[in-house]
Amino acid sequence: MQPVKPVAPCGMELIFFYSCPHCHQKMGLVAPTQPAVAKCENCDNTFPILPVNERGVQYVKLMMGNGFSATDLDFL
Repeated sequence: MQPVKPVAPCGMELIFFYSCPHCHQKMGLVAPTQPAVAKCENCDNTFPILPVNERGVQYVKLMMGNGFSATDLDFL
């Protein structure tokens, strides 16, 4: 059996952290680009969140080659 070569990223997502206004627990959400209501994983309360700028998210993904340019080429 041949060893498996390391695999490069084939995509990426941006995670934004929101602090629950009830218990102050930080929770991560994947680039919420629309207004929404989040449910805290710690206290189960809900709260509205502000969306992130979709163009900003697209820009970061473009600049990072959708994750590929974040690869540490020195590792190879």
